[in-house]
Amino acid sequence: MKIAIKPCRSVSRGLMMLWGCLLLCLLTCVAASAQEENITGIGGEFYDYAEFSFAVPNDLEEMVVAESLSEGNYSEGRYVAASMLFNESRVWVLLIYPCDPPEGDLDAVGLKSAVEEFNSGYNQTVYSPSPLNISDRTGIAGQFGNQILIAYQPSVQTLSMILMDVNVSEGFLEYFPQSLQIIVNENSSPLWPGYCPGDETVETIETVEPQVAPAAAETPQVEQAVQTGSEVDPEQVEADVAAIKEKMKSTFNIKM
Repeated sequence: MKIAIKPCRSVSRGLMMLWGCLLLCLLTCVAASAQEENITGIGGEFYDYAEFSFAVPNDLEEMVVAESLSEGNYSEGRYVAASMLFNESRVWVLLIYPCDPPEGDLDAVGLKSAVEEFNSGYNQTVYSPSPLNISDRTGIAGQFGNQILIAYQPSVQTLSMILMDVNVSEGFLEYFPQSLQIIVNENSSPLWPGYCPGDETVETIETVEPQVAPAAAETPQVEQAVQTGSEVDPEQVEADVAAIKEKMKSTFNIKM
């Protein structure tokens, strides 16, 4: 397996850690301050569609384990999903490409609508009334079943959803969402010509579906994670929300 390693883009982000199929490489970067010396920059790639990075405390670095990288379809477009374990708590990072992308930056209401368009089951999410700021963009955070749901736009034409087990440790929750950066490659997309309805290039361009990384066994797991909203019990959702209210308040300084 060949792994390409890129240099640091900035000292604060640290060295990039890139996906090589299902392999996540952890690298460290020389910090510019005493505070940064306690933080490790971790990152990877959504194939050639985008690259991402985030930070964790040094003592939690070895607890980050890659599970899978895959892409799939949904009714209104396609998505790419990376699955990781943070100290055995599962974390999903999804990059969503709708066939009918928004024309500009979405506010909190628009983000909620985009999340529900991806999966109508997420209409049962209980959101915090206070928006987040992720990479200088508006984000939303809420509770869905036994998961923390965070969403924002890495670019105008994409949506990112982060799903974390509610029992994820506070050390990860403190750094991961705020430090997450997703840089979208505007020249690459999983929406191949002819995939979306009304694509006029379908008759003139031979379409070939992008090859998925050799993680077929994990792909159903991704689909299950994003397709089970209709099975959620509203009473269970309410009970689960109470279990993490204090964690959301202490970490994001927001009250649910």
